Amino acid sequence: MSDFLGTLKALLDFINNLGRPARSALLQPLATVLLLLALYAGWHVQDEGSVVAGLRVAFLDTRASRSQRDRDLEAAILRAELYQAAHSDRLINQLLTALLHNAPHAARVRLGVIHNGISGITGIGLLRYDVTNAVAAPGHIAGDSMQNQPLSEWSDLLPKLLTARCEFSQVADLSNVSSRARLLSMGAASVLACPVADIHGALLGSVFVVWDIGDRPPQAQALAELTEYAKRIGAQIAAALDLRTPQAQLRNLPGK
Repeated sequence: MSDFLGTLKALLDFINNLGRPARSALLQPLATVLLLLALYAGWHVQDEGSVVAGLRVAFLDTRASRSQRDRDLEAAILRAELYQAAHSDRLINQLLTALLHNAPHAARVRLGVIHNGISGITGIGLLRYDVTNAVAAPGHIAGDSMQNQPLSEWSDLLPKLLTARCEFSQVADLSNVSSRARLLSMGAASVLACPVADIHGALLGSVFVVWDIGDRPPQAQALAELTEYAKRIGAQIAAALDLRTPQAQLRNLPGK
């Protein structure tokens, strides 16, 4: 900016040293240039929201500085993603722990999140799920996290999950071989699956309350009360999952 002002001052001094005819001939185009510069600077000031930022973009911005701002924005987005992921995981684990404490004799609670396994292609046969979070009671294992498992493994559960209902099943009665074998390998005997759905009713995943062999799952009224509680937990987990979306991450960038 100082270089620009110095050049402008030198130009004005040069014009003052000229004779009147030459000075008159140069004043009109100079006034036009100054007017265009003022309009150009004013447009950037309005666009940037401040005088300093507007003048910087108008007269000092370079390709290198723009590249640096892009890198700073990418770094800010990455920091927001990491913060939101950590915050979301912490909330989800707290909710799963609360559900486990309210599920009599349960061995573990796991969260499965549905996603489109093949980008740009839709269809039930191509949907996948990840087991992203799990908690376990003392003396039990939470089980491994899993990624990109076929949603067809939920074939016994989806009819009720899609209608915002829970499904209680004996593991030995599950028709899907992969799902049954995986649960049996953890020592599971029975499972309660409840939907994780957003406020619009879209199914985002499921929470699974698992009882191992020898555990006594609740019956009758106690099971009905646990089912309603698990559905409420599922709704809260859906809100926590929203923190992982790009829109939520952008809302937490500096200056937003």
